[in-house]
Amino acid sequence: MLKASLKLFDWLCDISSLAILYVTVVTIFLQVIARYILKVSLPWTEEFARFAFIWLIFLANAMAERQKDHFRVSYFVEQAPRKVRYAFWFFGEVLIFVFFCWLFFDCMQFVKMGARQIAPVMQLRMHWVYWGLPVAVVLTLMNRTRNFVATVRERPENPFA
Repeated sequence: MLKASLKLFDWLCDISSLAILYVTVVTIFLQVIARYILKVSLPWTEEFARFAFIWLIFLANAMAERQKDHFRVSYFVEQAPRKVRYAFWFFGEVLIFVFFCWLFFDCMQFVKMGARQIAPVMQLRMHWVYWGLPVAVVLTLMNRTRNFVATVRERPENPFA
């Protein structure tokens, strides 16, 4: 049951990212056609592309976390004995988890602030844009927890790999 729900969760994250990417590309293409061929400006396209790109970046962070594709420098840790490697890995995981928990509660204040702001062209409440960060933090924490549990269960030679 858990694996099926995680698979559905991954699929939804992938599909929503692709949908946002495709809609953004079409919107930007529409803006280029309107501006340079039709000689008409469509002001909403620029704002929409900016907001969609923000959501895309945050979703991509969660996807990168799922695939363990974040940049990390682990040369010195890899030279250490296995137990020391796991100690460094565990300490780093705890620090990152605490950071993301703090970030979630802090960015909720940002979302509340955005409820009072309105985008100038689209007349959209900015909290819809700002919700991208807490959603990404929750998705990232879910993926990070999944990777953490898998690493603890499998006990690979190098937990950083």
